Amino acid sequence: MNANRFIGAVALAGTLAGCAGTKDIGTGIASTKPAPVEAVKTPPPPPAAPSQAADALPERVAALPRYTPAPVAVAPEPVAVVPEPVAVVPAPVIAPAPVIAPVAPRYVPAPVAVPVSPPVYEAVAEPVYEPVETVAVAPAPPEPVVRQPDPSRYTSLGDLDARRAPAPAPAPKAAPAPQPSYVMVAPRQSAPLSRSMAPIRDDPQDGRNSRRAANSETRQHANKGYRRNAALRAGGPKPKVRSNFTPAFGMKLEQAALARLNPGIRYDARYVKIGYPWGDVDESTGVCSDVIVRSYRKLGIDLQSLIHEDMKRAFHAYPSKRIYGLKKADPNIDHRRVVNMEAFFERTGASIPIGSSPDDFLPGDVLTWRLSGNEPHVGIVVSDRDPRSGYPLVVHNLGAGVRKDDLITLSKPVGHFRFAPDSGTVVASLR
Repeated sequence: MNANRFIGAVALAGTLAGCAGTKDIGTGIASTKPAPVEAVKTPPPPPAAPSQAADALPERVAALPRYTPAPVAVAPEPVAVVPEPVAVVPAPVIAPAPVIAPVAPRYVPAPVAVPVSPPVYEAVAEPVYEPVETVAVAPAPPEPVVRQPDPSRYTSLGDLDARRAPAPAPAPKAAPAPQPSYVMVAPRQSAPLSRSMAPIRDDPQDGRNSRRAANSETRQHANKGYRRNAALRAGGPKPKVRSNFTPAFGMKLEQAALARLNPGIRYDARYVKIGYPWGDVDESTGVCSDVIVRSYRKLGIDLQSLIHEDMKRAFHAYPSKRIYGLKKADPNIDHRRVVNMEAFFERTGASIPIGSSPDDFLPGDVLTWRLSGNEPHVGIVVSDRDPRSGYPLVVHNLGAGVRKDDLITLSKPVGHFRFAPDSGTVVASLR
C-alpha cells in the first residue's frame, strides 16, 4: 500500500516536470533502478532562464495530461558498480582532551585538642634589698704632727703622770695602733681628791718644769688663790665688751673645744714672744689656757686682744701686779694666765654661781680650779657625760695632751663662767 502511494507520487512529479520542459522525464514512470553511488557530490545544474519557462508554461498547463496507465515494473538487471577509488584523507588526530577527574578532597583529620600542662617554673628566691642609710661624712682632718718632747728640757711631774700607764710600743706603719683613750679614774684613798692632783704648772712664767721652784716662785703660787669678785671690787673703768651667752653659742664653743682633742700636744709653759693680735705659740705645744684661747678663736673671737686691751685700761683690777710684780700689760703672756682670764670674765659679767648638780653645767661653760700646790687650771664643759657619776666631761690640758675627763667630781671648781662677747661691744672694746 505504501509502495503504491510512493509510485503515484513519483508519477505526479514526472508529469509536472514534463510540463516544465524537463528532458529527462519522458516516460512519466519513475525508474526503480538504483542510483549509482557517487563518490563526490556534484553541484546541481543552474536553473533555466526565466524567459523560457514563462513562454512554455502556459501551453503545457493549458493541455491536460493524458492518463497513461502505469507500466509494469520490470526488475532491472544487476549491474556491477565498481566504486571509484576515494582518496581517503586521514582525519587529523586530535588528542583527546584530558579528562580531569574531580579530585576528592583529602581528608584532614580535625585537630585533636591535647591538654597542655602549664609550664613548671622553678621557684627562685627574690633578692632582699636592705635600706642603706647614707650619712654625710665630713672629710677627716689631717693627722696632727706629734713632736716628741726633749727629755733634757721637759720632764713630767706630779702624781697624775706617775699613775699614768706607760705609752704603748709604736706599732708598724702598715697597721698603726689606735690612739689610747684617756679616762681619769678617781683614786681610791681617803685623802681629798684635790690633793691627789698635782698638775704641771700652767703658768708660762714659771720656767722649766724640771728644776725645783725658787722661793719667789713658791710665794707666787701661794698668792694664786682665787678671790671671787676681786676684779670688780678693784674699781676702775668698766670693760667695753659685755657677755651675751646663749645655749646656741655654747654648743658652737663645745664643738670648737672637741676639735682641739689631741693627746700628742706637748705641755710647754715657757715664756714665748708671739704676734699681736691673733698671736699663738707652736700648735704642737700649749698649756690649759691655750685650749680656751684656741677654741674661742675657732669662732672668730680673739681673747688675746680683748684681755690685753682691758688690762691697759684697768691694769690694777688684775692680779698680775700682786702675784707677778708686773707694772704693765704684756700681750705675749696676759691672756695665757688663768688668773687674768678669771678677772676678765668677772669684769664682763660672765661669772655665775658654781653649780652643784650635773644639770647646772651646760656645754660651753668655762670652769677654773685650784689644784694641789694652789695651781690654777681651766677647761670647757661638753655634752658628753661620765657613765659613773653622770657629770659632764671637761676638755682640758693637764700635761697629757688635750683630752676630756670628769674633772668636776675630782675637784670642785672655784670659778664658773659663761662668756660670749656681744657682737655690738666687741668692736668698741678694741678702739
